[in-house]
Amino acid sequence: MKKILLSLVFLISVCAGASAAPKYEADVNVDVTDKNVSEAKQKAISKAMRDALSEVVLEISTDKSVKEINKLNDNQLEHFITGVMVLMEKTSDVRYIADLRISVDEKILKAYMAENNMPIIIGEEQNILLIPLYEDKDGNIDIWSDDNAWRQTLLAHKNMQKGNLSFSVIGKNLGNIAMVKAESVYNMADGQYNELKSFNHADGIYVLKYSEKDKKIFIKSFPLREERIININSENPADSVAAVLDTFKDNKKAIAVEENTIYSQEQVEVIYNYPRLSAWAELKNLLNNNPQVQDVNIVSMSTGKVHFNFKYSGAIEKLQATLTANGYNFVKEGEHYVINQ
Repeated sequence: MKKILLSLVFLISVCAGASAAPKYEADVNVDVTDKNVSEAKQKAISKAMRDALSEVVLEISTDKSVKEINKLNDNQLEHFITGVMVLMEKTSDVRYIADLRISVDEKILKAYMAENNMPIIIGEEQNILLIPLYEDKDGNIDIWSDDNAWRQTLLAHKNMQKGNLSFSVIGKNLGNIAMVKAESVYNMADGQYNELKSFNHADGIYVLKYSEKDKKIFIKSFPLREERIININSENPADSVAAVLDTFKDNKKAIAVEENTIYSQEQVEVIYNYPRLSAWAELKNLLNNNPQVQDVNIVSMSTGKVHFNFKYSGAIEKLQATLTANGYNFVKEGEHYVINQ
C-alpha cells in the first residue's frame, strides 16, 4: 500500500470549523484479525476502501457496475480514493477494529465509469412521491386521517433523501384525495400511476403499507411494481423509517431503467469555432465530465475549427443549458450543431 495513503489513515479531524465533507464518501466499519496488528490494519484499510467505493458506486449506478469495479485490485482502487479518516479505532496485538470515513474522487470515478460504459444515474435530482398506508390489527387501511401514525411519522422526517432521490409524502389535497383510495392504491393501475405522477410532479412513486396486522412493511415501487417486505421490529413506526430508506438504494435502479428507456442515447455532429487551441481542450473536458455525454470523438480539425461528435442521453435542452451556463452558445444549424463563445 502506498505510504502517502497510509499516512492519511491516521489523520483525525477534530476542528469544528473544518470544511464540509466531500460529496462522494462512505462510513464503513472494519474488524480484521491477522498475524500482527500491522498486517491486520493494512488488510482492514484495503477492505474499507473497497466497501466504501462499492457503496458510492451503488448510489449512482447499478449492482452490475459494483461487480465490475470490484474486479480491480487494491492498487487500482487506490486511484479513486482521496482520503481516509479514522472516526474510531481499537487495536490489539493481532486485531484492528475501526470506523473509517472514506472519500472518493468524483471526477476520476465518473470518468472511469464512462470509459467502461457503466451507467451513471446522477445529476438531476429525482422527486419520489411516498404514499403511506396504515393497516391496523383488524385489517382496516387508512391513508388520510390524522390517526395514520405512519403518515405522521414520515411527515416528521424532513429532507428525506437517498442518493439522488428526494422523497416527499403525498399532499392531503382535493386532487390527491379524489385519486387515491386506501383499499386499492397499493395495486394501482398504470393510468392512475400516470395521473398521480403528473399531478404531483413526481419521477416515481412508492406505496408504503405499514401493517400492524402482519407486523411488516410492504413497499411497492411504480411503475415497475417491484415489491419489498420489511419486518417490523418495534411498535413505534419512527423506528422503521431508516430501514425503509435503506431499501431505496436498490429500488432506485428501477427508476433508472425506466429513464434509460425514455432517453435513448443519440449522437450529434458539432462544429466548434475555437479562439485558441486551449479553448478546445477546455470544452472537451467540460463535455467529458458531463454525465449526459459519452464518446467525444474528433472527426477533423483545422485552424480555429474542430468537427467532432458525441453521444448523449436525456434532454438536449438540459445540455444546452449547461453549456450556456459555462459561456458557450450551442445551437442547431441544419443537421448539425454549432458551438461558439
